[in-house]
Amino acid sequence: MSDELETPQATPANYYYLWHLSALGVIDANYGPPPIALPPEDESAARQVPDPAIGGTVWDTIAAAGPIRPARVALIDVGVSLDHPNLATRLDRQASIDLTTHRYGARVADILDTTTSFDLEEKQAFFAGLNIAPLGNLGLSNDDREYLSDIVAEYAASEGVVRRLYYPESLFASHGTCCAGLIVGEPAAAAGEEGPSLPPEGAFFTDGEAPCPGGNRNTLPYFGVDPFSRLISIRTSFEDDARQFIAAFLYAYHQRADVIVLPRGLPDPERSRVLPKNELKADLERWKNQDAADLFTRIAFADQGAAELEPKAPQKGSNPDRVWHILKQLILGISQHIPIVCAAGNSGESQLIYPASLSADNNGIISVGAVTVEGFRSGYSNYGEGLTLVSPSDDGEVFNRHQLRVNRLSPFAAQHDYRAFAIREYQYSHFSLLTTDLSGAFGYDKGADPWSAVVPFGANPGIGGGYYTGFGGTSGASAQVGGICALIQRAYKSRHNANSRLSGPNVKSILQAASRLDTAVAPGIRSLTADCMNADGEDALDMTYFFGSGLPDVREAVAAALAL
Repeated sequence: MSDELETPQATPANYYYLWHLSALGVIDANYGPPPIALPPEDESAARQVPDPAIGGTVWDTIAAAGPIRPARVALIDVGVSLDHPNLATRLDRQASIDLTTHRYGARVADILDTTTSFDLEEKQAFFAGLNIAPLGNLGLSNDDREYLSDIVAEYAASEGVVRRLYYPESLFASHGTCCAGLIVGEPAAAAGEEGPSLPPEGAFFTDGEAPCPGGNRNTLPYFGVDPFSRLISIRTSFEDDARQFIAAFLYAYHQRADVIVLPRGLPDPERSRVLPKNELKADLERWKNQDAADLFTRIAFADQGAAELEPKAPQKGSNPDRVWHILKQLILGISQHIPIVCAAGNSGESQLIYPASLSADNNGIISVGAVTVEGFRSGYSNYGEGLTLVSPSDDGEVFNRHQLRVNRLSPFAAQHDYRAFAIREYQYSHFSLLTTDLSGAFGYDKGADPWSAVVPFGANPGIGGGYYTGFGGTSGASAQVGGICALIQRAYKSRHNANSRLSGPNVKSILQAASRLDTAVAPGIRSLTADCMNADGEDALDMTYFFGSGLPDVREAVAAALAL
């Protein structure tokens, strides 16, 4: 990085769009002393929060330790925008794959590439040479091992397609684009410039013209957690097709990814079920609630007698869980070699979604919950047994018999007198994660399509915006932790070689050791604080139940990787 980053400098207030990077310790930021309460006549002075002062970055620390050796992050999601200016040089287009429109993989060709023919589709073997023998014993029965071997052999001999006209990411890749920006986003490169790019002098701090190398006034000098790593997009759908997800994890392993990020759940018909809450079951077992319990049972199991009418119902004698069980064992096996970062879920439940629920001390699955700048668990974030750690995100409103958390700035808040319910109120956070968005009508913010203007192909500067959006959820939290894992792997590579990597359990242990429960989420000042969500007195439980090992300190994690 440039010398200007070594000493604190004045920064405009709009720097706060990268608040989550300072909360994690990726960037050193001094927000000054906490605001103090003043008499009413001086309230205006109390609202004058000083701009943060920016010092060094963890990227400088890794760069000083050795050569820049990018990590490879495999993002299993709904795709990533190929032409976003903050992602174009970070996305590995030659390794990315679409498993939704072709069983054996599809890829969009570069239509400006004149070295190949212009056929609409060309065959390509994406899984050629696939070999899972290094994974060792996956804990499968002989029959299941043979079943998986047949799948691997089929994909190793398969042929996918390279297409020139079909670009599904332009419609459906909003979630993946948001997650990608939080992981590897970088300031938009100038035309023809190859990443990774360092911010030019003053680019990180200027509030004048041309705030980034490309000079596009609609782009920001945006940074993901690790803008020097590369991202492999593995596009999957939400279909309950276990083979699709087996292929996704096999492909990530085949590509020798250093990190796998799964910012969503998998639709396993058995393992993705939400279990009844213990406190709810206890209520239904009381005598006075027997009628309600009986109704609950009849509703829950009303459709079990009509399985033969279900078109997707398995035939008698088949084992529909076999392929899902194989997927589970494959995920566990791969996690021993590659850290797998999973979102904890956004249901506000005291249990994790699948496969984050597989996280345990003896594997490399990292389950991530969300916390707000106010120091509380995000109102929607799942928590409970198996949670590895937490990361900054936005908030969600809560109104139940255990807590009240509402957005007081909403015009609807004034229409209700919540105080009448005498419920304990927790501070709602207005901070969200700014990240890259799918431009055009199908993005989260539905910004103007930057390719709609009548200009030479590729020359449109993106007038109209649509490049960024507010984001959050445990998806955003897990994406950031995926970036931290990339930093850990990249730090390790800088001291060894480009082909070296730490195992999943090693990365996980480094993360846990570098996480703290007694810390605040900067620029907030409240330490991590438990809340009552699903049971009376729940906030008296151990803090790990809500936050796992806590909020990671990236500087400490990188230092640990460099010391190995």
